[in-house]
Amino acid sequence: MGLFFVYILKSSVCLAIFYLFYRLLLARETFHRFNRFSLLGILLLSCLLPLVEVSVKQETEVHQTMLTLEQLLMMADAVNATEAGASAETATVTWIQVALLVYLAGIVFFAFRNVCSLVRLLMLLKSGKKEDIGSYLPSRKERVTLIVHNRDIAPFSWMGYIVISRKDLEENGREILIHELAHIHNRHSWDLLVADVCIFFQWFNPASWLLKQELQNIHEFEADETVIKEGVDAKQYQLLLILKSATKLFSVLLASKRP
Repeated sequence: MGLFFVYILKSSVCLAIFYLFYRLLLARETFHRFNRFSLLGILLLSCLLPLVEVSVKQETEVHQTMLTLEQLLMMADAVNATEAGASAETATVTWIQVALLVYLAGIVFFAFRNVCSLVRLLMLLKSGKKEDIGSYLPSRKERVTLIVHNRDIAPFSWMGYIVISRKDLEENGREILIHELAHIHNRHSWDLLVADVCIFFQWFNPASWLLKQELQNIHEFEADETVIKEGVDAKQYQLLLILKSATKLFSVLLASKRP
């Protein structure tokens, strides 16, 4: 367990540093596809770099600190529980063991949360009515399952499914469906799945949460660009986005005031 925890710590440091560079150098760029793959590349590099061993002739302070940390974590695996509390060194190991327990507790918590989210998603997919998306977008032949709900829910897509309320479908169906189809065609769900795996193991790392949020923002920009390219009036679409954002904010405020 000590080796794995060392790997996670190194990976989280790499992720934080790379994400910081991204925010400084690329975050303001409007090349959304390039930014998207840059973020995915950051995730990949942060996973691979800790596996690379670099030997140096003269150890730096950072290198010595990392070695000390690794040694302590290795001791946490090797020290017998009956020897705990005997010396200051053993006390240090005990604190590391506590940190490992907290880390494992976080993983268990997020595993439970992800399972609950998956169950809710499956219930939404099963409880809605399946309809032919071709009846709303006649010019497009899509192998996508459209799930329509009579209750008011925010539209979303996941893998090959689009979930939408009857009200949204009747009022702004074309714009919303094109938007969600863009998410599916660009395989945005896979990006979020990779980001969720990263958060699962690095739940303590703010960079992992911020990176996922950045990915979601890029996904929305890409989907919005697709809608505009499909011939939807830009001003009308902007008004729709503002209306949806205001409605969502009002719903959140209303829910927060309920006893």
